Amino acid sequence: METNKKLNRARLAATLVLFGAITSLRAGAETIYSDNFDSGDIADWSASGTVDSQNNTLRLRGYSAAVRSVSTAGYTAVSVALTMSASSLENGEFCYGEISVDGGSSWTTALTIANGNDNGTLFNSNSTSPGADNNPGLQLRFRGTGATTGDYCYGHQAQVTGIGGAATEPDISAPAAVDFGTLSPGGTTSQNIMISNTGTAALVINNISNPSAPFSISNNNCNNIAAGGNCSIGVSFSPSVAGSFTSNILVASSDPDEPNTVISLAGAASSGGNGSVENFDPLTGNGAVSRTALSMNTLINGAGSGNLVDYSHFALPAQAAMPTNQFQGSLELVGEATGGTFTKHKDTFRYVGAQDTTRKHLPEFNFEFIQTGSHIFPVQRGSIPSAHPEWEYVLTPGRVWNETGDTTYSRVALPFALQQKNANCMHNGVLTFLFRDDGSVSDVAYQIAGETCLYFQFDMWGQLSANYTPHSVSNSAVLISAYQAEINGRMPSKPLSALNQDYPGTDFTHFATPNGKDPAAISLAGFVIDGTHYVGGCNSRQGSYPYCDSLVVPSYSTAKSVFAGGTLMRLEKKYPGTFNQSIGSYISDCNTNGNWNDVTFGNALDMGTGNYKLAGYMSDEGASHTNDLFLPEDHASKISYSCTEYPRKATPGTQWVYHTSDTYLLGTAMNAYVKGLEGSSSDIFTDILIGEILSPLGVSPTAEFSRRTYDSVQQPFTGWGLMWLRDDVAKIGSFYAGSSQAVLDQAQLDAALQRDAADRGLQPLTDYKYNNGFWAHEVSNDMSGCSAPLWLPFMSGYGGISILILPNNTVYYYFSDDDEYLWMDAAQESHGIRSLCP
Repeated sequence: METNKKLNRARLAATLVLFGAITSLRAGAETIYSDNFDSGDIADWSASGTVDSQNNTLRLRGYSAAVRSVSTAGYTAVSVALTMSASSLENGEFCYGEISVDGGSSWTTALTIANGNDNGTLFNSNSTSPGADNNPGLQLRFRGTGATTGDYCYGHQAQVTGIGGAATEPDISAPAAVDFGTLSPGGTTSQNIMISNTGTAALVINNISNPSAPFSISNNNCNNIAAGGNCSIGVSFSPSVAGSFTSNILVASSDPDEPNTVISLAGAASSGGNGSVENFDPLTGNGAVSRTALSMNTLINGAGSGNLVDYSHFALPAQAAMPTNQFQGSLELVGEATGGTFTKHKDTFRYVGAQDTTRKHLPEFNFEFIQTGSHIFPVQRGSIPSAHPEWEYVLTPGRVWNETGDTTYSRVALPFALQQKNANCMHNGVLTFLFRDDGSVSDVAYQIAGETCLYFQFDMWGQLSANYTPHSVSNSAVLISAYQAEINGRMPSKPLSALNQDYPGTDFTHFATPNGKDPAAISLAGFVIDGTHYVGGCNSRQGSYPYCDSLVVPSYSTAKSVFAGGTLMRLEKKYPGTFNQSIGSYISDCNTNGNWNDVTFGNALDMGTGNYKLAGYMSDEGASHTNDLFLPEDHASKISYSCTEYPRKATPGTQWVYHTSDTYLLGTAMNAYVKGLEGSSSDIFTDILIGEILSPLGVSPTAEFSRRTYDSVQQPFTGWGLMWLRDDVAKIGSFYAGSSQAVLDQAQLDAALQRDAADRGLQPLTDYKYNNGFWAHEVSNDMSGCSAPLWLPFMSGYGGISILILPNNTVYYYFSDDDEYLWMDAAQESHGIRSLCP
């Protein structure tokens, strides 16, 4: 309160100064944008960290930032005025006012406040920046670098002025060259070429020439392009014979500086496979690899001993050379139903009989893969439907390389996982083989020796004959471009051990094995701080899993936070009042007993429906869910159970009782709600969670999958059934830690993450809360220097999965299967780097 009084006095004392800065516009200058934050509405500022509206200011707490885009198209002599104040800064902590003229790629500091000037005094800057004129992508930023949320930066004013009447003209933007890659003769691939108008007047496309064969224009919607708009030209490449081909397209337009734009086209066809290897992620080794397992003789002649081997033999060797063969086409295994060996380590479900017999073998394998440089990736991602009664594949990206001992062949390692049908367990493995452009292929050796699964654990390995059919894959150039963007877009990463160097005094082992957890039980562990993802885990029964970036982990009930919570908070942002919608209004199956008409979407998300049998902690969840909710494969069975199983015992919103069935009801109701608002083809997972929340974060195609019912309804499970790679986990955790205010409803997000002391949620156990699908634990007694209550929000999943969203803008996670939820060591270590205290 005293800080606010000082701030208000300083604000009043500086009123005349601020008024003068605002009103002393140059002759002819106009106000393009202005905000003094008196309205309290900061929704048009994109925030990261802890940012809110406070006492007619935009307030930043700790390490946080707020960004606003402003278009100055049509204006010259553009000037930016920023006003800020600060409080409670220490040495090395600053408040900045900044300007970007390149869409946020780089920033110019216009205003800096440091320790000693943090007494609430208002500081002003009024500056011009080269490139600010006639710029549709000018950005303003207020930024604070305080170590705790007790360090404050305040934005009081942001104003952009300029002189109107700047000359307006169109400006064409198009790629200089488009490469269609290499196909087999007779194949076809297509790309959409984007033509953009980055100018300030409409662009007229006068003519687009036709390229020479085997290139052709398949569609063209380019005519007039509004300022800032775009259009596309569809171009196909269909070579009938082997060879290299080039052509070009000439785009004639009204751009006064570039009336004729040339787009070069290139492509190749090879009858002996898929041609030359592109230079993506090149390898620099000489190929001199010494092998004691999985040699060429083993794979070509079937000379393997049939034993499990250390995973290092599947790994990309240090001396791996760039591959000389190019894989594109289909790989088929032979004899999956009978081949291979199986050893069971844990089976609390006691699988026996015919089921156990089929469970010991791989499903049928026949899938398309595409190579780009030293990488290879599957065309299909996510859990792939299978005729196998027990298993479905999840295929992820792998590597390709040469070894001198493999003579004319190139070697492939493909990570994959087996996922139980209609379930969430993941059993991770790798397969490897040799191939040549002409379609020659060795046997395929495969091995599974690790999992994220509490109740069923096993090893499965073997060597099967295979068929490789080289052929062009539809839309391969687009798929390659998307894959390369996926790899290049991953968050920067380092091993957890690097924390000791980057943050001296840190004990990284508290993140790798918190509270003494058994490392053998941990599939993945990671810590995200200041934009870097520190990674660990990847343990198996045969050494370290060699492709940790491709290892798949299940969500289990962390989906209740990410899917159910994220989607409902997004819908509340788009359609205020969504939290208060009635479950019974959208699910007719729930109207038979009347128990759901007064239960809101928010009640179901909070596990506070008032409908239950046993109020004891997790008592209802284990009583009948397995047979009646998890095992049925159709929506009708799941929804009937969820609607009718539990009688009314309490007023909705008053008693916490955990039911995964309640989250299934919520997902069903939200889906019906969205279809009513956005059309019958709309889907809460594809359109809301993926399209509007996760896809903009750059998650992998693996993360764009949800378990659904196997019937025509295809209802996403909502409370479980997602799958992620470790980069996905880091990005999703970082999103909730600070960068989601512009996407999700702010009030509900604050409640979920315990930022609102007036809305902690319901209480499952002493010192625990549950709010909007997120757990929280009060830990002030475990953190040195914290006197006020400290609630740490986290996501939790069955078997031993924890994702902590820590209030110092860090994220910690592990995926394990020992049924232990131990993370206090990691939270305390993060507190040692940057205080968690409120």
